[in-house]
Amino acid sequence: MDKSNKPEPGRGYYCSQCHQHIFRCKCPRNSPEEGEPNYGLPGVYGPAGPMGPIGPMGYRGATGSIGPTGPTGPTGTIATGPTGADGATGATGPIGATGADGATGATGPTGAVEGDGARVLETIHLSNIDAVTGDNQVVAALIYTGGAAQTVSNMATYVLQNGQASGAFQMAILTFLSMSQAQVIGATIVADSITDGLFTLPLQSAVPLEANRIYYLAAYNQVNGSEIGGMNARSPSAVNAAPINFRTQNLSALTVGDIVDTSDVSLAVSPWIATF
Repeated sequence: MDKSNKPEPGRGYYCSQCHQHIFRCKCPRNSPEEGEPNYGLPGVYGPAGPMGPIGPMGYRGATGSIGPTGPTGPTGTIATGPTGADGATGATGPIGATGADGATGATGPTGAVEGDGARVLETIHLSNIDAVTGDNQVVAALIYTGGAAQTVSNMATYVLQNGQASGAFQMAILTFLSMSQAQVIGATIVADSITDGLFTLPLQSAVPLEANRIYYLAAYNQVNGSEIGGMNARSPSAVNAAPINFRTQNLSALTVGDIVDTSDVSLAVSPWIATF
């Protein structure tokens, strides 16, 4: 056998005569040379050995990529539940701190002064009385309201002599119309008697008086023998302004809306009459 033939791993050498592998060589000389392995024919495969133990777990594989997003499910129906019963009223919280004072608002217009005695409008000053006027006539004198409007509810005069004490007595407010006429815009109730001193009657309804205007205050006196306090004053016989005072007779009473003649300026006394 040619020693130059190198054995094929696990299969031995080739024959130098037939060049077949020694396992297939049929030459008469089929014994290997000295020192060479003597291979017999391969035997049959033996039975499989028992299964070896399970090997260690391999490394964890890489995480796979995220799969595609699934389709959106249908929108659910939102059902509103019934309103629950009102809860009990909670306890009152503590009072908060007082806030800062707000800015002062603009001053409003001056309101009318009601008939509460805040301001008395009078024909003359009560302390200036130095004369009297008689009965059975209407006597009147001017007043000036000044810069403030006022609403009045009462009238007063000063009785120095009550005479028979009983008889019709009334007071009224008149507005100037012309040099010879004035109109009644407010009247008191008609009293059937008078008393000495300050005598006051309520107006039948409150009378608003405008600012910066002149009005007449009049007294209708049918009490025999009575006298009203006044002050000596009279208008000249020829004037171009409202008479300071006047008198008129033959009236049964003073009623709101009446037009009164003021042309008789022979009265030399302005009676003290006031309204408030």
